[in-house]
Amino acid sequence: MKILVTGCLGFIGSYFTKYVLKNFEDVSIRGLGRNSYQKNHKRLESVWDNPRFSMFYADFAKDDITDAFKDIDTVVHFGAKTFVDYSIRNPKPFIDSNIVGTYKLLEEARNNRTVENYVQVSTDEVYGAILKGKYKEDARPNPTNPYAATKMAADSLVLSYHNSYGLNTIITRTENNYGEYQGVEKVFPVFVSKALKYEKLPVYGDGLHRRMWLYVEDHCSAIMHLLKHGKSGEVYHVAGEEELTNIDLAKKILKLVGRPEDQIRLVPDHNIRPGHDRRYALDCDKIHETGWKAKWGIEEGFKKTVEWYMKNQWWFM
Repeated sequence: MKILVTGCLGFIGSYFTKYVLKNFEDVSIRGLGRNSYQKNHKRLESVWDNPRFSMFYADFAKDDITDAFKDIDTVVHFGAKTFVDYSIRNPKPFIDSNIVGTYKLLEEARNNRTVENYVQVSTDEVYGAILKGKYKEDARPNPTNPYAATKMAADSLVLSYHNSYGLNTIITRTENNYGEYQGVEKVFPVFVSKALKYEKLPVYGDGLHRRMWLYVEDHCSAIMHLLKHGKSGEVYHVAGEEELTNIDLAKKILKLVGRPEDQIRLVPDHNIRPGHDRRYALDCDKIHETGWKAKWGIEEGFKKTVEWYMKNQWWFM
């Protein structure tokens, strides 16, 4: 298998690259990403010299990416703009990357006769909030912010290319991922960084918004599993199915860092994130029926991740 990994220098894309090269000796990877922020290259430090890895630098939403697809048989599309707050301030970069970029990748996959599989990595946010129960894959989408809306539009394009052109596609929708080398603007590294500096952890609203959490390695294993056991044209939820309120997340991180639980401040969020979804939750029976389940629970995964950040505080610089 020869996989093109978009967003290869990003948090999940880089982890997927390392995970696959370590665990699948018959798989090679070509990364596709922008050569912009040099610190992100550290994410792939362990694989730069691997003969089964190569890198193609381009902005898939703007540049000619035809050569990136040479001899590729599988595309895993992680690349996206993802931070909700930024999408509310300025939706256009999210439209360009998440919608136009996905369209360009689909066109290359459709026109490249060697591409056999296309995996679109999406998000639970396309459904909007759910106060009770869990969303199944056939739930009606109801995106409530520009980021979620662009991801839903991209998912719709993927489904249309399966139906109209016969492209073999799988869409995964996941929950909050966490792990090493995550972008420093994301909540998990923000909380760890603040805790280490004895600063108060900023928790939006009343702290009772609820999210599910998934260790990034489990996300990677699920994608490789679905490439073998998934059905083309389908959507699969990939989740650990463990929920926390945001204030409980902050308390867990404070405890792991060795800081007092009162090192928290509530931040009014009506101007930062209007329409802040109260809760997301995914039903994972469909992927469980294929034989996959998450390996890492919150307790073990959080401990492993916090310990890495404590030992690698250069990442916050």
